Amino acid sequence: MFSSGTYSQDVPFKDIASRRILVVDDVKILRHLIASILKKAGFRQIVMAENGQEAMYQVAVNPPDIIILDLMMPIMDGMEVCKLVRKIEDTASIPIIVQTAMNDNEERLKAFTAGASDLITKPVNAHELVIRTKLHLKNLVLSEKQEHYRCRVAEELSTAKDVQQNLLPSTKFLAGIREQTKLNISSFCQPSSELGGDFWGTHLLDNGHVGFYMADFSGHGVVSALNTIRLHTLLFNVNEAWLSPDVLLSNINTSLCEMLPTGQYATMLLGVFSPESNQLQYVAAAAPPPIYGCWSDSDKYEYIDTTGVPLGISKSASYEINTIAFNQDNFLFCFSDALIETKMHNGNMLEGEELMSLTKSLSGEKPNPDLLGQVIAAFFENTGKSLRDDLTVLCFDYTTGA
Repeated sequence: MFSSGTYSQDVPFKDIASRRILVVDDVKILRHLIASILKKAGFRQIVMAENGQEAMYQVAVNPPDIIILDLMMPIMDGMEVCKLVRKIEDTASIPIIVQTAMNDNEERLKAFTAGASDLITKPVNAHELVIRTKLHLKNLVLSEKQEHYRCRVAEELSTAKDVQQNLLPSTKFLAGIREQTKLNISSFCQPSSELGGDFWGTHLLDNGHVGFYMADFSGHGVVSALNTIRLHTLLFNVNEAWLSPDVLLSNINTSLCEMLPTGQYATMLLGVFSPESNQLQYVAAAAPPPIYGCWSDSDKYEYIDTTGVPLGISKSASYEINTIAFNQDNFLFCFSDALIETKMHNGNMLEGEELMSLTKSLSGEKPNPDLLGQVIAAFFENTGKSLRDDLTVLCFDYTTGA
């Protein structure tokens, strides 16, 4: 008949006393009896209808918060009213208490199938009517509060997402780097939910070098997103520190060890491109190894070493500088682990030789300025559109500046 599972004593009667109640019955004395019972209980806004057609007019003009409905009526019966109310999007959730003299279980089942929320038997018991009306109206208030909360959270998450996205390097900023250094940076960053734990950034240094970092905090969602803001703060206005990437990463690690709760950590790749010396210096903290290669020779494609202690685990961790050549014949393809740990439709993952073979096939031993876009397109084509983890992909090269 009805469940008290969602009932809450926390909803005071004053919050439901003015709710609009529609009483529908073709017998005038019964309509007024029900209205009298409800008014005596403290409900202040009760309207009445003598048949289903009049009831639907009331629903259309000013939808009630609850309907107390007789089943057997002329012109349009209660079953039809239930069905129509449920078909209309704006009224589909209105509680409907059906009053019936039927004891046939099959007929009662039909009422629920038509859209009834609850049943009360005739002759109406005043105490039962009041209790059930209160129950459904209180549940309605709770549902409304829950929906308001959901909408507020969704709005706040959307704002937070905009804030997080605005911290990422803009297209205009990347174009400025390309204009001054000839270094082209392609990027793709998509969280698996509203907020993500992936983050990256780049800095044009005073000496013409270009620093970059790519981090992936454990988990995803609000907590991980807050950690990316912490990282952004740590890397704000540290120009001179980029000259020593190993020291910079160690300092970041020390700070995150103090900030992050136990069990949280981040992987990270941090590097500095030197257009003048045609070199890349980088340090790593357990980041997925990027593909480093020469456009003109696919046999020289390789995964570079990015082993190291994840950030936020041990203050005593140290990080060594690696130096590799990086000129107009080189590219660096970086990615978070979602790219290589997401199952494709064939059950495999785009990792190891699978990703390497795809990269080689897309370059064809000549510069490919759209390598990142083509890899991303192949990824989603073979895995679907949904992400179970945050995905960030970066590609560095000199193709557009050559």
